[in-house]
Amino acid sequence: MGNVVIGRIDKIDEQRAETPFMKSSMKEPEGNETLFLSSQEFDEGRFAGKEVRLFIPSGLVDDCKDLSNVSVYFELELYPFYQKIKEEMVSDEKPRGVLRMRRTVSEKESEAVMLGDLYVLSSLVGEPSEAMVKRTKREVRPSHVILTVDFGRGTMGHLEYTFANEAERIEFEWSGIKRIIEFDSDEMTPLTPEGLTPLLLSYSVDAILSGAHPADEDLLQSLNKYRSLLNGGGLR
Repeated sequence: MGNVVIGRIDKIDEQRAETPFMKSSMKEPEGNETLFLSSQEFDEGRFAGKEVRLFIPSGLVDDCKDLSNVSVYFELELYPFYQKIKEEMVSDEKPRGVLRMRRTVSEKESEAVMLGDLYVLSSLVGEPSEAMVKRTKREVRPSHVILTVDFGRGTMGHLEYTFANEAERIEFEWSGIKRIIEFDSDEMTPLTPEGLTPLLLSYSVDAILSGAHPADEDLLQSLNKYRSLLNGGGLR
């Protein structure tokens, strides 16, 4: 059964890829082949009833509810820097502390990015028990969202998002009882030509294939819960 990966080719680090993949939208994958399609090329009807494994970004979940063999990936979870931070944090038996994250991303990705981050961070530090959301007015550009989240077990989160047509950036800080971990993509990435994705904010196709989550009922319910939270609802 072939693989079809949907996403942004500019985010893929092809130098680190061990799995070869095709970019031609005219060919169907056969055997263990992997086909990569941009989100703009994606048509859910094309894969209905097809014998393929479909890997989609979290922003396309609602478009693929009726398809089988679907797995969902979350960008934050795929970044090498996040995997390293995760290893450091889970090495503590009971990680407790304050998690701070600041992200600058495209205006088109607002809700999908925040939903995905909440899903990923909850699996790391605990299910949110309480949250507060503050937004700038919709007509203000660039727009900002601040999430203050109680992840329980003595862990708080402060997540800041700026949605603008600027270069992507992530700052991450974990202030735990035993250690402090910091990451800033701007400080750790060499200068790149305008418009190119910094290497630290890219990932491999292999990471998608191995790290994606089945689009089962548990995942869909979690995303719906976080969507309700972001829209002003409570956590249940």
